[in-house]
Amino acid sequence: MVQTYTSPIRVYKTPFEFVMAAYEKRFPTCKMIPIFVGSEITSEITSEDKAVTVIERRCKLNVDAPYLLRKIAGVEFVYFIQKNTLDRRRRTLVIEAWNESFASRLVIRETCKYSVSSFRVAVARVTPDYPDARR
Repeated sequence: MVQTYTSPIRVYKTPFEFVMAAYEKRFPTCKMIPIFVGSEITSEITSEDKAVTVIERRCKLNVDAPYLLRKIAGVEFVYFIQKNTLDRRRRTLVIEAWNESFASRLVIRETCKYSVSSFRVAVARVTPDYPDARR
């Protein structure tokens, strides 16, 4: 059964570059996001003109489940892979994330896009990335 969720569009009334600088400060850890335990960069590619950067991270999240359930499942943490594509020329950031933990039993995919609207403010949109999801 495929479940889909589309979050409301968030508008940040600050320049795109400030929003991106704030976003990047949450890595490798962020005390303000207690579920986010840490991350490590697995690959990083930057174009020759430095306009496009693609960073792939392995993120570790604290499981929000009772202790006994965590022990039965055999997990203390859940791991996700996150791929960020920052295009400075187009002023966009596309974040794709998918689960590594339980990947053979459960597929979770998320896509989030930060872009500059016609009003020159950063806009964030989160959409599911399922092959059979209606868009």
